Amino acid sequence: MLIDLAKCFNNIHDNDLIHGDFHPGNVLVSNLFFITDMGLCKHANQKLTQNNEGKLYGVLPYVAPEVLRGKDHTQASDIYGFGIIALEVITGLSPYYNIAHDEYLAIKICQGLRPISKYQIPQLLSDIINQCLDANPLN
Repeated sequence: MLIDLAKCFNNIHDNDLIHGDFHPGNVLVSNLFFITDMGLCKHANQKLTQNNEGKLYGVLPYVAPEVLRGKDHTQASDIYGFGIIALEVITGLSPYYNIAHDEYLAIKICQGLRPISKYQIPQLLSDIINQCLDANPLN
């Protein structure tokens, strides 16, 4: 599943696009996995942050910290969402399943909180996920 999703993202990003709202509700499953809901998808050089009322788009656990801080959505913020989903797929647990999904969680994410797994994850997968969730979007 994660390989199929990574290939989908590769296709989106190779076309210089940003999804901007990646979460499990935007993944369809048949024989393959597909990323859907391209309604917020924009060309990488277009802004994809807030509407004219200053409201943020996205599902909180999957929104990158820099976007929560008011920065533009980027391909890196898409990758953050992928990292959250990867951890969810591997552990079977929703991100922050034991924390209310509210403004306090958003603040904690901006301060560096990331989902913690109580399961042993192979080091290679853990390294990939940690890189996806890095606080510095340039990493």
